[in-house]
Amino acid sequence: MKKDLIFVLLIIILASGIMLFQKSLKSDLKGVEVFWEGKEILKITKPGTYAIYGGDNDYKLKVEFNGEKVRVIDADCPLKTCEYTGWVDNASQEIICLPNKVVVKPIGKEKNIGVDIISW
Repeated sequence: MKKDLIFVLLIIILASGIMLFQKSLKSDLKGVEVFWEGKEILKITKPGTYAIYGGDNDYKLKVEFNGEKVRVIDADCPLKTCEYTGWVDNASQEIICLPNKVVVKPIGKEKNIGVDIISW
């Protein structure tokens, strides 16, 4: 019984430590840059929802920026992987939509989180 209690306390302490570590890695975003085919087409600095259009004025995706984090809420691509990325609140992470050739890059101080790639 005593060993079980110690084990549970260790798990709680470990989980709390991981959560604090992740919180310390977050950086304040100053905005978002949106690139299409490698060219910057939009710079977002105010909270809101923005529609992104390609060169032929065709709809690509919709980006939501709340002042602290960014996400893609609607995409024209078939798999919608960029939507599943969810909220991004670190400038070292990007949301990439390969079929639409769109990159959503948060602006802010990048912090090295020790992860080369995140895949879903």
